[in-house]
Amino acid sequence: MSKKLSWGAMITLIAITAAITVSLTYVYAMNSFNSKVADVNERQAMYTKLTEIDQKARHDYIGTINEANLNDAISAGYVAGLGDLQAKYLTAEKYKAYLNGNNEKNIGVGIKTVMDSDGNMEVIEVMPNSPAEKSGIRKGDTIVGMDDKEIVRITYGDALNKLNGIAGSKVKFAILRKSGTASAASTSSTASAAAAKTENINVTVTRAEYTEQTLTSSMINGNVAYIKISEFTDTNAAQFNTALAARIKAGAVGIVIDLRSNSGGSVNGMAAILDTLLPAGNTVSYRDKAGKTTVEHTSNSNEISLPISVIVDRNTFGAAEIFASDIKDYKKGLLIGEKTAGYGTKDEVVPLSDGSAVILSVANYLTLNGNVFNGKGIDVDVNKQLNVLQKTLLVNHQLTYDQDSQLQAAILALVRQGAGVEQVPGATSGAESTASAAATD
Repeated sequence: MSKKLSWGAMITLIAITAAITVSLTYVYAMNSFNSKVADVNERQAMYTKLTEIDQKARHDYIGTINEANLNDAISAGYVAGLGDLQAKYLTAEKYKAYLNGNNEKNIGVGIKTVMDSDGNMEVIEVMPNSPAEKSGIRKGDTIVGMDDKEIVRITYGDALNKLNGIAGSKVKFAILRKSGTASAASTSSTASAAAAKTENINVTVTRAEYTEQTLTSSMINGNVAYIKISEFTDTNAAQFNTALAARIKAGAVGIVIDLRSNSGGSVNGMAAILDTLLPAGNTVSYRDKAGKTTVEHTSNSNEISLPISVIVDRNTFGAAEIFASDIKDYKKGLLIGEKTAGYGTKDEVVPLSDGSAVILSVANYLTLNGNVFNGKGIDVDVNKQLNVLQKTLLVNHQLTYDQDSQLQAAILALVRQGAGVEQVPGATSGAESTASAAATD
């Protein structure tokens, strides 16, 4: 009798298990169905609304509809509606420009500018052998007009976008240039003296290909290798290794890597530089929407033994944040400055059928410990702020080594790590410190 009961109990258990399985499957299926139905309904509502606008515009709008512009605007609006600050829609023309500019070769004028207090474009850097340099544009020039339009009217942002363009195309600049001296007759009044110190000139530049210098190096404070990287590219790892080897040969006892205002750039190029500095291990990983973690880059065991300080600020983005995070998490060096920007998404460029493209964030980059830093930033080991004047001088490439409190803090951090720095900040005069800086490569 007990044996029959056991079989009966087993059959009952199987039946209950099957019923639970069917119930769970049904619940999951219903949830999935409801989710899909909600998604379909939402998309249908979007299409319906767009159709209503389109029908009304085509029936009553008194202007002319440019179909290409309309489609681009609709696509751009959709991407903007995602709320992803890094997502972009690129027209076919802009996508071509993006492909052309996705390396060290750029097509355009070849200058870097900042917006001055009047909304004009102050030139802070002219790329070597660029069209701008060949046309006579100088560092310190103020561009007040472009193609016979005032910068303040077309806005600084739009003017900035127009610097690069198609090779062979021309752009005319109206420039205010400081002459440096005033005539004797003009010293009778402050206004006339100020006027005499500037001249109005017009310069026409033919856009062409130029190479942007993204890495510079020098020896500072006697025996410290200083390397400034404004953006990571696919090829500046070779420049980094060459510069570092030269500094080590010259007797460098520590390395300061300056990533302030680094816009990010190539993750591949950044990882190649990390490979020189770090021991064997993972360097770049990301997690996608499904929760899957992928290791994108690793380093070999050929690490540099010198202590490292990395300077970062709130304008340190993307690949530069991964770089700083890895230096910190591998305990290879110290971070100095202020918390980074917090842009840590892996972006995918998706070409579309008409030659346009969209850039979408498809995964979050991770720290070595598996943490997402997007929207949070990377914390520093030594918090050091620049004052307003120092920040202005830094942006304009006029901040000297001895005036740069973040740079001097980075050198002290090398001493803290055991580096035998010849000229320790605070122990030598500013003049000696400045004089010790070798010419930039």
